[in-house]
Amino acid sequence: MVNKLKDPGQTGQNKTTRLIFLLIIIIYTFILYGNTLNNRYSLDDYIIQGKSGQLVKEGIASIGDIFTTTYTSKITKDGPEKSYGYRPLVRTVFAIEYSLFGLNPRIGHLINVIIYLLMVLVLYQVLRRFFRDYSIWFPFVIILLFIAHPVHTEVVASLKNRDEMLSMLFSLLTLQMLLKYADRNRVIFLLIGLLSYILAFLAKPTALTFWFVFPLTLYFFTNMKWKKIGIIFGLLTIMIVIGGMMPFWFLERTRNFTMVENPLYFADSIWYILGTGMYSLGYYFKILLIPHPLLYYYGYNMIPLVNLGNIWVILSIIFHLGILFIAIWKFREKHVISYAILFYLFTIAMYSNIVQPAPGIIAERFLLIPSLGFVIVLAWLIFKLFKAKPKSSVNKGASIFFTLILTAVVLVPYSYKTINRNVHWYSDLTLYRADMKYLDNSVKAHDLMGTTIMRKVEIELSKQVNVAKFLMPDIEKAINHFQRAVEIWPGHASSWKNIAMIYNHPRIAEHLIASGDTSTAVFYKRKAISSFRRALEIEPEDGKALFNLGLTYENMGMIDSAAYYYERCIAFNPDIINPRSRLADLNFMMGNEQKAIRLNMEIIRLDPLEALPYVSFGNYFMMKGDTLKAVESYEEAALRNTRPEVFSFLGQYFLEKGDMEKAKIYREKYLEAVQPRQ
Repeated sequence: MVNKLKDPGQTGQNKTTRLIFLLIIIIYTFILYGNTLNNRYSLDDYIIQGKSGQLVKEGIASIGDIFTTTYTSKITKDGPEKSYGYRPLVRTVFAIEYSLFGLNPRIGHLINVIIYLLMVLVLYQVLRRFFRDYSIWFPFVIILLFIAHPVHTEVVASLKNRDEMLSMLFSLLTLQMLLKYADRNRVIFLLIGLLSYILAFLAKPTALTFWFVFPLTLYFFTNMKWKKIGIIFGLLTIMIVIGGMMPFWFLERTRNFTMVENPLYFADSIWYILGTGMYSLGYYFKILLIPHPLLYYYGYNMIPLVNLGNIWVILSIIFHLGILFIAIWKFREKHVISYAILFYLFTIAMYSNIVQPAPGIIAERFLLIPSLGFVIVLAWLIFKLFKAKPKSSVNKGASIFFTLILTAVVLVPYSYKTINRNVHWYSDLTLYRADMKYLDNSVKAHDLMGTTIMRKVEIELSKQVNVAKFLMPDIEKAINHFQRAVEIWPGHASSWKNIAMIYNHPRIAEHLIASGDTSTAVFYKRKAISSFRRALEIEPEDGKALFNLGLTYENMGMIDSAAYYYERCIAFNPDIINPRSRLADLNFMMGNEQKAIRLNMEIIRLDPLEALPYVSFGNYFMMKGDTLKAVESYEEAALRNTRPEVFSFLGQYFLEKGDMEKAKIYREKYLEAVQPRQ
């Protein structure tokens, strides 16, 4: 019977009930996120598996270097080094994982789920301390709502976002230790708490969001005097300097922000900053209230650049001023609603785009911490709706019964959305396809979708069969996505270059010519040229666009134009090899042999291990009829891991000369070189 259901606080069996609660929490977490174990790497997981994750791939031996380098350090093909962030703790975790299991996405996702579970368990202990005089059901309902909220799928399903969970985990441990210090007055708890906060920063600097949470919590849930709270706040501030800021005093950082990430990086109007910031806060609350659709990226122009006159901005201002008023009104009585609101406002402020522009403008991972404030209020409202008293160890059975029924009503759609969303994170392509219908105004989303389609196309085109005609529909889709990106923002040079690279793709051109469609082949070349030029209008010194525009002109037989763009590329990017090599070959063809030799010698000085100049010398000698010197040059190229054709030529040459030993060596090198293409 309903009226026989009693709060466990009345039964004297709280210990058993809490053990059952812990078991439910563990099982529920794995039910919700167990399906992520089937997922591959996706989106920014390249930080683990790509070039920028090279230190991770060196395993435990790389830990020393990890603590002395930035989080993302890489050299792009045509640009300077990009170096930003400092998250050595999470990189160390990845390095240990790689040492033990290699690149294994299933293990990686399992570790993410375990870290999320550990974070949840620590949070539950903190909530039990917060509400130790409350109904035992209150922290339990809060933690279930927190576990299930779909907005957390990004941090759990994306391996890269392990840093967010580790940062929150150690921040919560800090909070737990500060509460123990307040309760028991033992300095050891304070010291452990301060150390935990440094670890939180070493996972990710988002630990800064807890800066005001610590004194806020000590005020609401302890009897600690303001003076002592102030001292602790000062110590925490020192930890912020040590763990969060000091590393950047000796680490060089380079990061160029773009309009695609956030137009507020370039906004000089305070009204647009405030307007877009309040719009962002309103959007965040909307996602918490109705977590659909969930999107892997927002950016320009998903969130508009607006001023304070926008209707949604006005509504957001009214709402946030309203909840702030409630928080202040209930502050002196230390009401749980006041704490939850202030917790939410303090932790979301860092991502409001008012303090500083946030990458992507909006990101669901930024709601991991603020969502706690939201679910506390939600749990409190659920209790109040059925006249259950959160701040009481005694509640009538019917009130708790219906409270749990309504909680279950909320948890069912939350759970369905979470489990379903995890499936979307299976791979880049599944994620992009799931979200694309909601991201038509996102430049980055279209650029990523087009890039992913072309990556798949490139794999097929690399095969030793003519598959281009079967891939034309996918190629057209990729072009359409890039074109939509530049429709939204004509200043997106990357999409213009991607369009040009597709139109200039040699295998696609081969297919068009082989099928007799020469008019389309010519049209593609012209589109490539116009697209490269649009990219260069935006970024005049871009090496990729300059080189490939020169290559396009060369393929069309327009040698003077090709040479002009190669020379421009070298002038703006003096360390790039390919334009020098192409320019050298053009000069040789035009009879300027001395300049060709000089350019190749420059390449040798720039990179003694580069094979291209020796291939060129071999070609020059062959064209002059000096086969012996050509072979000598080709063999020098072969020592530098050259292209397969060189190995093939040398193998055939020595076979004809009867040198079977060398013929076999070069034949094996040829087979080894072409193997990845098959």
